[in-house]
Amino acid sequence: MFLGIGVFASCGGGPKDDAEKVCDCGNGIITMLNDNASENDVEAKWKECDELFDQLEDKYKDDEEKLKEFNEAGEACSEKLEEEMDAAMEKWEAAQEGGEE
Repeated sequence: MFLGIGVFASCGGGPKDDAEKVCDCGNGIITMLNDNASENDVEAKWKECDELFDQLEDKYKDDEEKLKEFNEAGEACSEKLEEEMDAAMEKWEAAQEGGEE
């Protein structure tokens, strides 16, 4: 909830700043996975991040140069997050399976 408020409170940035907002949202998912959040909470956060991405990408749909800048910054972030996300997901899935037994 707080992250979502912070994301929308810091408007006015360019494509790189907007890509960073999506990246921060992804970091929030990683934190939730590492904290063994419930599946519903993780799914809700994932949906929030997807909606944020769609909203920000839509913001640049009519400006090819800015859209390219947004996507490139997002790709750089995704590469950084991918390893952390995979490790957090494995840890979370193992904890979920352990809790079911």
